[in-house]
Amino acid sequence: MRLIIALVMMATLGLASDRACGQVYGYDYGQQEIYSSGIAVEKPKAAKSYRDAYQDAQAGDKPLLVLVTATWCPPCQVMKQTTIPELLRKESFKDFHYAMVDLDEEQELGRQLIGKRGLPQLIMFEQENGKWVRRYLRGIQTVETVEAFVAQASIFRTADAQSADTTIDK
Repeated sequence: MRLIIALVMMATLGLASDRACGQVYGYDYGQQEIYSSGIAVEKPKAAKSYRDAYQDAQAGDKPLLVLVTATWCPPCQVMKQTTIPELLRKESFKDFHYAMVDLDEEQELGRQLIGKRGLPQLIMFEQENGKWVRRYLRGIQTVETVEAFVAQASIFRTADAQSADTTIDK
C-alpha cells in the first residue's frame, strides 16, 4: 500500500519521467551522486554530519534540523533531489544547524532519531524551557510545507525572546 501511495505521489509531482526515475536511485561518490541516467548531481554543501550539527546546536542558539533518509527509499531520494536543494537555494535553513543522516550508513543513530515512524523524516530539535523538544515531518514534503514547518521554530524563538525581555530577576 505504501509503495502504491509513493508511486502515485511521484507521478502527481511529475517525477515519474524516465529522467527523474533515473535520478531517484543514486550512488554516492564523494561530493557527487551519480545516477543511472549518468547525471552527476552535487551534494548540498549546507548539510553537516549529525555529530557536528548536534555539537553546534548544543553550543549555540540555533535549533537542530535533521533529514533522515535511506538509499533504498524512493521518496527519500525525491526529497533529497527536489525539495531540499530548493530549500537550500532559498536559504530556508539558515537559522538552523542542518544535518543529513542516511539510515543505511548510520543505522543505530537513524533508528534512534526516527523511532517507529517512516522515511523520509525531517526532524527539528529545539530548546524550550531548557529542554529539547522534537517536532517532525514524515514523508515527501513540498518546499512550502517545509518552509511552514521551519517558520514555526522562528515563531517560537521570537516569542521566547520577547518573553525573556520582560522577565524580571529578583
